[in-house]
Amino acid sequence: MTASATVFIALAIGCMLIDWWSVATRRASVEAVAKPAVMIALLGVALVGDIDPTSIRPWIIAGLTFGLIGDIALLPSIDRFIVGLSAFLLGHLAYVVAFTVLWSPSAWLIAGAAGLVVLVIGVGRPIERTLRTDALHLPVVAYIAVSGAVVMTGAGTARALIVIGTLAFAASDGLLGADRFLQPARDRRVWVHVLYQLGQAGIVLGAITT
Repeated sequence: MTASATVFIALAIGCMLIDWWSVATRRASVEAVAKPAVMIALLGVALVGDIDPTSIRPWIIAGLTFGLIGDIALLPSIDRFIVGLSAFLLGHLAYVVAFTVLWSPSAWLIAGAAGLVVLVIGVGRPIERTLRTDALHLPVVAYIAVSGAVVMTGAGTARALIVIGTLAFAASDGLLGADRFLQPARDRRVWVHVLYQLGQAGIVLGAITT
């Protein structure tokens, strides 16, 4: 791993800790800076890190960039859900392209499928039922489907960090959906941020040669 990539990783970790603290203590002004800063640092990792193969670098960068846009759109002070959903969906599609290039089925594929089934049954299906008569039903169902594709193609890469990262990302999505459409829970947003950011980091680090 390059020295500059290590610096960006350290920055990302620092920003994550600040962001989690800001969410837990409800400091929205700090969150508004720290949350996007995490993704900017991860973008730095993707730009200077030894991505293998290099052909997936643009797709990883695209996924992170759309994630950054989605993060900003979902900040409490902005709260543009459809914009955020659309950005994350496009980011997921970019990851699917990258993971397809890395496709190398192994036992990880079974682990990914098992995790996806648990998430769909535990969270995805209840959300789908709740929104069945809502205008958001089709967009959310489409998002769930694409998120599932990310998990399965990620599991098909046989890279542990990518597999774990995509599952963490999907779990974060599930908790966010449960909080928004099912039953809000105290401090759930902290776990949404923790799983999401660790998931994005796992994807980036899984794409980098060591």
